[in-house]
Amino acid sequence: MLKYSNFELSDMKLVSINYSGILVSVVSITTFVILLTVSLEYASISHSLCGSPLCTITNHIPMQSYAGFALLIVSAVVGGYLAFRPQKIEKSVQAIPKSKLNKLIENLQDDEKKVFDGIVKNDGSVFQNDLIGSTGYSKVKVSRLLDRLETKGLVERRRRGMANLILLKYGE
Repeated sequence: MLKYSNFELSDMKLVSINYSGILVSVVSITTFVILLTVSLEYASISHSLCGSPLCTITNHIPMQSYAGFALLIVSAVVGGYLAFRPQKIEKSVQAIPKSKLNKLIENLQDDEKKVFDGIVKNDGSVFQNDLIGSTGYSKVKVSRLLDRLETKGLVERRRRGMANLILLKYGE
């Protein structure tokens, strides 16, 4: 059984992946590979026309290509940062007194306890779709169980884009 009284809501962090950051990184890396291929092809053609024995293929890569390489590397790194940076989510839920919280938890039905435990295991903050996966219940059943938990004052649902973020209310 989980210990609800030791639960600290203030230390929570939620890491979510920003898919636009991944897209920026993938486009940057793809463009880098294309630019590298074209630059090396251009350099090899220029090198074949050079008659000097001191002439190397890298001497024929245009300076603009080096600038492009640098910009693409920077944009790939920025995209990676945007994709995987941790994001704090504001937590301004009203707390339930500890005595009332313990009584409410004791009176939960088995399905409600399973959903409640799933929220607690995720540090009191979880997306509704993640609960569906972890509990094995259908979308409708999880939604109805969350309705009951919300009516009892144990959780709060917040809309985040196309998803619902479920926040646990707890006693001080």
